[in-house]
Amino acid sequence: MDASIVLVLQGGPEQALRCFGSLAELPDDPSFEVVVVDDASAGLEEVFELLGGDVEVVRSPQRAGAAAALALGVQRCAGTHVVLLRGAPVVGSGWLAPLLGALADPAVAGAASVNAGDAQPIAVGAHALAVRRADLEAIGGVRPAPEGLELAALVARLARRGEVVSVPASLVTPPGERMVAARGVFGARPELSIVIPTLDAASDRVRSCVAAVQATVEAPHEIILIDNGAPPQGFTAPVNAGLRAARGDYLLVMNDDVEPLPGWWPPLRARLQEGASVAFPLTEGGAMRHDFAAWCFAMPRATLEAHGVAPGEFFDPRLVVWYQDTDLLERLRQAGRPPVCVPESRIRHALSQTVASEDPALRAWIQRQVAADRVAFEAKHGAHVAGAAA
Repeated sequence: MDASIVLVLQGGPEQALRCFGSLAELPDDPSFEVVVVDDASAGLEEVFELLGGDVEVVRSPQRAGAAAALALGVQRCAGTHVVLLRGAPVVGSGWLAPLLGALADPAVAGAASVNAGDAQPIAVGAHALAVRRADLEAIGGVRPAPEGLELAALVARLARRGEVVSVPASLVTPPGERMVAARGVFGARPELSIVIPTLDAASDRVRSCVAAVQATVEAPHEIILIDNGAPPQGFTAPVNAGLRAARGDYLLVMNDDVEPLPGWWPPLRARLQEGASVAFPLTEGGAMRHDFAAWCFAMPRATLEAHGVAPGEFFDPRLVVWYQDTDLLERLRQAGRPPVCVPESRIRHALSQTVASEDPALRAWIQRQVAADRVAFEAKHGAHVAGAAA
């Protein structure tokens, strides 16, 4: 076996299938095997069903991260060379042979593919890296590295054994380029508008949330980030402002401490297309409300137009910080259109982080406003609404 190709499934099923389709088009020479690592993924069942016996699937019982998942895949490799993929890029038909050809030079320790259209490629930015299996074992294999920098870290270690070269004849199209293209022509109406309210638009939490969205949504989309921290405006006003700005056919509200998992959007979209007024994903590894987990929910534009409390006000503006989700739940119940949980769609959520603050003045304001919101909610619905916070 000339080469073992290792990839960790990331992004939605559409991107994974494009990657597998391109691998299937590779010629038989040089010979290769494909080792796919399922890093406790969600929403990719259809991909595994289609794979059948064409590839070896290695399953991680719990999410380990890309570096650990790649290392797990390398353990199953039988090829003389190991080719590691970052994400699920689409490879060119003549992609593999030039990589292995570069490694025929004993002075070369690693060979990196070039992103299509990249006039100045650098190995640390590659989405595919080939190495002799013996050299990979000699440097201790794939070691822990920050997300997205797994191959860059490996390039740095390989450079101590020899040259790491970029191979212009070995072309890939990164998944990120496909996602940018999926956002559509500038000014065109997107399929999905994602509204994210936050107390700090520059925080690491927001960066992580936005990065997770961009890595997992392949449909044409826009992200509307609303900073409600200066001065604090609560939750309702920023969400309503974001929904007024939204242009998509579908609208989604997401707390800034949510991490959407691969394949999360298509099941939500399908349920909305079947007629649900509001659909929300299942939360993994944390607290979960099955009546309405409002930290991440989606709706068609028809719901926005039919169930607002006033023009341009989807959430009730009298409920500034708290209870607006339970108010919406009760309004939808009364309309006979309660929210629907979609367990095939998965997210993670750091519960209550969205309104958490280290600023004592802001924290005191939030506490006062929550108390005021409770009074307003009970004046509207009474004190015994199912699902209301105690």
